[in-house]
Amino acid sequence: MIRTCLATFYPVSDEKLRFIKQLGIDEIIVWATTYQNIQELSVSNILSLRQRVEDVGLKIFAFETLPSKFYNKVMLGQEGRNDQIANYQQIISNLGLAGIRRLGYNWMPTGVWRTSYSNPLRGGAKGILFDQKTIQNEPLSFEREYSEEECWDYYQYWLEKILPVAEEANVVISVHPNDPPLADKLGGIPQLFRSKENFDKALNMVPSKHHKLTLCLGGWSAMGENIVEIVKYYGKQDKIDYVHFQSSNGVVPFFAENFIDQADYNPYEVVKALKSVNFDGVMIPGHVPQMQGDDEWRDENTLKANPDYTHPMGGHRARAYTIGFMKGLIMAAYPEVYYKDIR
Repeated sequence: MIRTCLATFYPVSDEKLRFIKQLGIDEIIVWATTYQNIQELSVSNILSLRQRVEDVGLKIFAFETLPSKFYNKVMLGQEGRNDQIANYQQIISNLGLAGIRRLGYNWMPTGVWRTSYSNPLRGGAKGILFDQKTIQNEPLSFEREYSEEECWDYYQYWLEKILPVAEEANVVISVHPNDPPLADKLGGIPQLFRSKENFDKALNMVPSKHHKLTLCLGGWSAMGENIVEIVKYYGKQDKIDYVHFQSSNGVVPFFAENFIDQADYNPYEVVKALKSVNFDGVMIPGHVPQMQGDDEWRDENTLKANPDYTHPMGGHRARAYTIGFMKGLIMAAYPEVYYKDIR
């Protein structure tokens, strides 16, 4: 059935693991953006991390989002992409050998774009927003502008080489929406994963049971989609691997993220829809607000590993609030499980 989960950056701290366990969570996702080199993702290192996590009474549900530098040449069709593909294949094989069955990824050469990290929310909390009007004159992110057709070609080239390895290793790879999911280019780069039509194209390009979606509710909400219908559509195809449970107000070209109880969609109806399609996976808080007295979810070791990725992303309090809200939704959706012995 549906479970709550929290993601934490590599290197994973003992303090984070204890906090996660204290929230009544049994699984984590390892955010892998802070790995510095391929060697850190050896089978022995992954097994060592897995053992540390399990020693606290947790399990690793998935790894998510390898550093862009591990496959940036692949996304742009540049010289050296075959070497990067070979390394990516090795990582997938290593994950499989270490008993990790999921790897979330994105296809965003330009990364995540936001235009503010201090949008005022209730009580003085702060959130992040995107307003396309403020980036009209942004320069190219790379040496030239790229066409959508060639970017799809590069993506297909990657899938054709990656998915057979994922199938052999019994590792599901799942794709996250572009963030923001704009129809226009960002920095001269098309945002391929911006619509249901494009996700369908991607999933059918190289059909495989090992290729699914990281269903980001905030991203799909910003596309203007009916979230419940999206859940039913992909859930019936068994194409939802796990869920980023975050809220968004508005649609591109302007949207702002908010507390989970302030979403443009009905979160309880989403959980009921997930149950109706027999979704058997985890939901994690995606982006969360910055709350009074909170600390950053990135600790000192994380910042040392990736010093350029320092924008605020909320901390323990905002995540605990979101987890509690999600747990309440799940309990309400499964009364036959949680309340069967109550008289």
